[in-house]
Amino acid sequence: MNIFNALLVALDGLKTNKVRSALTILGVVIGVAAIIGVMSIGQGAQSLILSQISSLGSGNLFIEPGAWSERMERGTMMQSMLEEAEIKTLKYNDALAIEKLSLIKKTLPVTMGVDRIIYESESKKTTFIGVNANASDIFDLPSVSGRNIDDGDVKSMARVVVLGSKTRQELFGEDDPIGKTIRIKKTNFRVIGALEEKGPQAFMSADESIYLPITTAQKLLLGSNHIQMIIAKVWDENFIDEAITDIRLLLRQRHNIYNPEADPAKDDFKVVSQKETIEMLSSITGILTTLLSSVAAISLLVGGIGIMNIMLVSVTERTREIGLRKAVGATRKDILNQFLLEAIILTFSGGVIGILFGALISLGASLIFDYMLETSWGFLLPMNAVILGVGVSMAIGLVFGIYPARKASRLNPIEALRYE
Repeated sequence: MNIFNALLVALDGLKTNKVRSALTILGVVIGVAAIIGVMSIGQGAQSLILSQISSLGSGNLFIEPGAWSERMERGTMMQSMLEEAEIKTLKYNDALAIEKLSLIKKTLPVTMGVDRIIYESESKKTTFIGVNANASDIFDLPSVSGRNIDDGDVKSMARVVVLGSKTRQELFGEDDPIGKTIRIKKTNFRVIGALEEKGPQAFMSADESIYLPITTAQKLLLGSNHIQMIIAKVWDENFIDEAITDIRLLLRQRHNIYNPEADPAKDDFKVVSQKETIEMLSSITGILTTLLSSVAAISLLVGGIGIMNIMLVSVTERTREIGLRKAVGATRKDILNQFLLEAIILTFSGGVIGILFGALISLGASLIFDYMLETSWGFLLPMNAVILGVGVSMAIGLVFGIYPARKASRLNPIEALRYE
């Protein structure tokens, strides 16, 4: 009997037991859908995170206080962030010195705090960010009205602010905020600008923040002379490694750090490139997706075992049929092919249906995340997940269908005919 006839016989056998076939397929559907859904959501999250980081500029370097090795040893991420905020090794003048390096185009010193801002009867707790005139370029913060922070504001320690779009909306509604006065920590500030809506960004929300001159934030609001971060923009992305080396040498000299071995663990700062950040986050999200996919794959294994059990029951129930087919000339190979094809058809059908359900899960998740996070999550259906779903489901049908098929093919036709 050729493969086509064996396929017809296998399909006919499955049709006579529709409920059992449907239940068998269900186990594979759940497993494949889970794997595709997890992989799709994982890649969607990775794509969103990396696109938001890339939006900060691929030619940017981030200089933060504290050695990298210290941060890794301090404990939880929250503990690290709280302790790092207290490290006072970076100064505003460090940013000015870095900007004078030949490979650096401009720098943005940053300091941040949280407080309540008040306008007449309206009040809102928000993040205030101290910056210099380079913020609009490096952070890509175009204004829709008024102007951004300039060098004169920084030098004169001006009491002026620029509002994010959501903060402006909550405080002023549809009114023009330019020239209005808000209050932070009992100090009045004049609104000089309002930014266009940016949507969620990596590590911060520009729409819910306000910006003011870094000197004003340091002296009037925070009472400190250190900063929390310096962002340095290089002239040419091909010389990022050289720029990192120059920054490290400069800061070691300024901070009186003796480090002839150039060991980053001995520095009181760390320099991280955009490329390193993207690679690190890609690795983390990739590992998480793999782990979650592995957990989801367990359901496929369970489905495979279910298929084997149901096929064994099918062999037992159809013993007389097998004996009759052998009596009229069917060979062991014909019986083996029939039951093996039945298992493969079940798992292949489950794989295809599982892909459709996995795509629906991914689409639903993207719509939910779009709504909850107010961002463009994006619908992704990775081809490697589709190929994996179909390939694994068929492999499971082959592996878990061999034993029942061999058992059926080895039945003695005379004993099979006598079976009740």
